[in-house]
Amino acid sequence: MSIKQGDYLKELRIKNHLSQEKLGERLGLSRQSVSKWEQGYATPDTENLLKLSELYGVSVDTILKCGETEETDSREFSENNEDKAESDVSEGKENKAETKIIFIEKQDHKEPKPHKKRGWLFISYPIWMVVLYAVIGSFFGAKGWITGWLVLLTIPLFYTGVIAFEKKKPVIFCYPVLVTLIYLMCGFFANLWHPMWIIFLTIPIFYIVCVTRKIK
Repeated sequence: MSIKQGDYLKELRIKNHLSQEKLGERLGLSRQSVSKWEQGYATPDTENLLKLSELYGVSVDTILKCGETEETDSREFSENNEDKAESDVSEGKENKAETKIIFIEKQDHKEPKPHKKRGWLFISYPIWMVVLYAVIGSFFGAKGWITGWLVLLTIPLFYTGVIAFEKKKPVIFCYPVLVTLIYLMCGFFANLWHPMWIIFLTIPIFYIVCVTRKIK
C-alpha cells in the first residue's frame, strides 16, 4: 500500500470519529495493524477491505483509488451491487466466526505435558537412607546412632536437587539444609563448631545470586 492510500484510510477513520483502537475492535484486529495500513507498511486483505467499505460507506474501488472515484463508486455500490455487498459481508462475518472458533480451539486444546517417569532410586531414596542410618547405628553403636541421623538430611537435598536441575531453577534447591549438614559434620567429626558457623552467612548470598540471575 502506498502512503497516499494510507493517508486516505486515516482520513476516512477520522471522518467517522474512530480511533485506531476502536477501528481495530470493529475489525477484530490490533491497533498496530491499523497503524501499519495508515503508514503504508501493509495492505488490508480482501475481507478487511469489504469491512472498511461497509463501515465507511464507500466502495472498495474508492478505497484502493484513494477517494478519486468516491461519488460515482458510492452510488453504484449502493444501487447496483447492494445484494452482492450484503452477501460478501455476511460471508466475511461467517469466515470471521469460523476463524474465532478455530483460534479458541487451539487455545483450549493444549496437550498435557507427559509426566516424567522416575527411577526406582527416586521413589525409594528415603527408605534407603533409613536403612543406612540403621546400619551405621548397628555397626558404630551409640556414636553411630548419635551422628548417623545426618544421612536423613540428604533426603530433601536429593529431591530438591533433582527437581532444581530438571527445571534449571537453583532457587528450588534446599541450600540451608546443605549448609546445616556441612556444619554438623564438621562439628561432630572435627569439632569445628567454631569458626564453621560462618558458612551460614552464605545462605543469603545464595538466594541473592539466584534472584539476580532470574531478573536478568
